[in-house]
Amino acid sequence: MSLQGKIYTKFVMALNKLVRENLKPDLEYNNINEIDLEEIKRLKSEYGIGGMIIDVDGTILHELEFVPPSVIKTLKLLNRELKIYLVSNNKNDRIEKFAKKIGINYMPLAFKPRRKPFIKASSEMGLDPENIIVIGDGFLTDILGGQRMGMFTGAVKDVDTNITKVNIRHKNNEKNIDSKEDNSIEERKKKNILIK
Repeated sequence: MSLQGKIYTKFVMALNKLVRENLKPDLEYNNINEIDLEEIKRLKSEYGIGGMIIDVDGTILHELEFVPPSVIKTLKLLNRELKIYLVSNNKNDRIEKFAKKIGINYMPLAFKPRRKPFIKASSEMGLDPENIIVIGDGFLTDILGGQRMGMFTGAVKDVDTNITKVNIRHKNNEKNIDSKEDNSIEERKKKNILIK
């Protein structure tokens, strides 16, 4: 890697760390397989959630290689409850074919955190932004982009290549009180920091 590439990579890593420290998602889990369908049903009834925008690289796909079988199972289960839209800043023909095969929309070259991909996905799902959860591993792209639109956000740490026990955590849930500053949708609205 060139010196310029190394400097750019270090800059992006430092910026991502800064954003991670100051931007708190509504949901947090180690991987996408931790999403619990019962919790999704609760979010649907309490908040009117009807759709989920899911990042591809680092969220469902590991190193542009393959979608693990456990993730395919999770996506199919989620697709029964919500409208699912895969959104990526990259382009992958295999993911496009995969998404079509299981009946999920796919948007490549999205340039997140720009508003346009979130608006397009929201419009194509026929849902208002506040009725959508954005799931991804990128705080600068997925979490920031979703919060700018007033969407629920969920951060994943990594792709899980195994089938795991599921459990979703919500920031406002009494069982998972977070001592850090509350950046839930309600708090962001109070602080008037939603960018529309």
